Amino acid sequence: MLQVSEELIAETIADLKRCLPQEGVGLWSGREREVLRWRSLQNVAADLQTGYLVQPQEWLEALAEVRQAGLAPLALVHSHPTAAAVPSARDRREWMYPELWCVIVSFQDRSPVWQAYQIKRTAP
Repeated sequence: MLQVSEELIAETIADLKRCLPQEGVGLWSGREREVLRWRSLQNVAADLQTGYLVQPQEWLEALAEVRQAGLAPLALVHSHPTAAAVPSARDRREWMYPELWCVIVSFQDRSPVWQAYQIKRTAP
């Protein structure tokens, strides 16, 4: 499981909360399983309330920043504004990062909840 400080979780949740009622997205990076950095990314999906998509150039820039800092990408984080912190059918179908953790922050209830998953993409 990932090791994440309460401060980094709070920063992540605050950034994702600012995206509501749309889904937010970002990247956790660090060493091994220890998350040391959060980077918010712009959601450019066609329907921002039910999906997320990172602009390819911004994704490449984020990965370059992570590597330049001597870190590794660990998790792609996104929010579910009105659903549970469980991968949706769409999340599973569109997942392209088997080497990363999929972290979902749910704002469905009064207090945000997050869960981390390892999703292995299956053939269509």
